[in-house]
Amino acid sequence: MIKQAIKKVVYPIYPIIKSQPDFLVIGVQRAATTSLYRYLIQHPQILVTHKSRETYYFDNPGNHRKGFGWYVGHFPSKLRKGDKLTFEDSPSYLYYKHIPKLIKQDLGNIKMIAILRNPVDRAYSAWQMYHSYSSLPLKHLRERADQRTFAQAIEQEFNPELPLPKYPYNYLDRGKYGQQLENYYTYFDKNNILVLNFEQLSNDLGSALQQICDFLNIEPFPDEKIKQFQNEKYAAAKYVRSSGDEQVLERLKNYFVPFNEKLYELLGTRYTW
Repeated sequence: MIKQAIKKVVYPIYPIIKSQPDFLVIGVQRAATTSLYRYLIQHPQILVTHKSRETYYFDNPGNHRKGFGWYVGHFPSKLRKGDKLTFEDSPSYLYYKHIPKLIKQDLGNIKMIAILRNPVDRAYSAWQMYHSYSSLPLKHLRERADQRTFAQAIEQEFNPELPLPKYPYNYLDRGKYGQQLENYYTYFDKNNILVLNFEQLSNDLGSALQQICDFLNIEPFPDEKIKQFQNEKYAAAKYVRSSGDEQVLERLKNYFVPFNEKLYELLGTRYTW
């Protein structure tokens, strides 16, 4: 009771004393957004905002009902922030259709960064992640584990008559970036959203970070810092693709062609997907 009473007093004050994020990383899942977060928080003009890179405010109705005061409570005070930038990195924000309207209402014309990945590779990487959850010690993650083979998971999404799992993995829909960006362009000018390709971060990190710094109007990363990032290796689970997986991946490659074409037309550029 006391805790709830304190919240009722504190949350309305937070928008006055707390800072709002200056930009958001909105996606996509399994496209190196965690690595990007690690890079950005090491920039001298960017302030680490909270213990977790995600607040789950715009994509979790329960959190959003707590109000804007709860949200900005995750960020530093205006006094501590000074002239530095703050942000959150929530890779699911791009996916949900209702989110751009909420962001516009709460944060106005905020800048956003979207990292896109070949939807075939993204789907397979997402399945690998969820499939590995079954061996994790945390119960809430084990409960979200995808016990199916990759072929079974994709077939169930292709065939709506088959029973779907309790947790919506959305391996196919999450890769339809054109329609997701269109949802954002309904509320935001294209210049508000920097769209980068996952391969840019993987193969030319220096150039990708330069684009991000230019977009945010901050100084570029020093060359030695970029070299440090390039030398960092983050452990990732290794899977041997079966012949069945390869067949499914080829099917997905054909499936995503029209959705990729829509994306290319929207962005005015093409990727090697």
